Amino acid sequence: MSAQPARNSLLRVGSYNVMDGSGDRWAGQMELLASLDLDVLGIQEAKHWERHDHARLHATAAKLGMQALFAPSKSHGCHLVLLYRWPRVNCARFQPDISGGRFHHTASRALLEVDGLALQVLHTHLHPFAPSARLKEAGWLTEYAADDGLSLLIGDLNTSGLGDPDPADWNQVAAHLHSRHRQMLADGSYGGTDRRAMHALMNAGFVDPPQHLGQPPPRTAGHWGDNEKWDRRSDYVLVSPRLAPTIHDHLVVDTPITQALGDHLPAVTVLNLAYLNR
Repeated sequence: MSAQPARNSLLRVGSYNVMDGSGDRWAGQMELLASLDLDVLGIQEAKHWERHDHARLHATAAKLGMQALFAPSKSHGCHLVLLYRWPRVNCARFQPDISGGRFHHTASRALLEVDGLALQVLHTHLHPFAPSARLKEAGWLTEYAADDGLSLLIGDLNTSGLGDPDPADWNQVAAHLHSRHRQMLADGSYGGTDRRAMHALMNAGFVDPPQHLGQPPPRTAGHWGDNEKWDRRSDYVLVSPRLAPTIHDHLVVDTPITQALGDHLPAVTVLNLAYLNR
């Protein structure tokens, strides 16, 4: 039996779409996130967290014992918040918008220092409505998959992973929402799931942790409401090639309690940074 890695060599990275700013679900979400003992966390849909002098932003940081970086969204108030656990993790630089306003929401970039390593952390929420727009947004992210870099891409990418199943029956998705998910054919009809944005990211070199580990990819969405009753992935922590050997574990917290906290489930990737020193 192989020895378990020391906790101080593990970096726990999470992504969580809190759904419309959390509302009265916030306390339960904070209890959930605190239990995950994360070192880095990307939150999407932090709606209204800028109100009252960013009161909810600061309350979240205090509740989790983390430092918060705020990236305002261009659309619908779906802001991004990147949290990191100081002093182990330190932020050297932060850019809340790498694209000059070209994303539907935004994409931020932080240079985080962890155990003497410099990690570029991209955090985004890709376009929710149009696969063609997601593909354009992915073009701003592919350069961070270079072989010589240490990069993480965290976020709600609003697309299925490569190899993830299509719905058993597309009638599980309301017809007026098919344009969000499916390939449009030349005659205006639809094919299967549009994964072009994910293809662009994977072809650039990003690595998908559950695929790397040989795990069936766990759903992060599909449990909420009646319009999209399709178990699917939307939430990711992708890593650049140099970080692939550090992938230690990947999990999604999928329980009746977490299902009641919003339309997304938190995804967590665990990296064993000791592998970078071997």
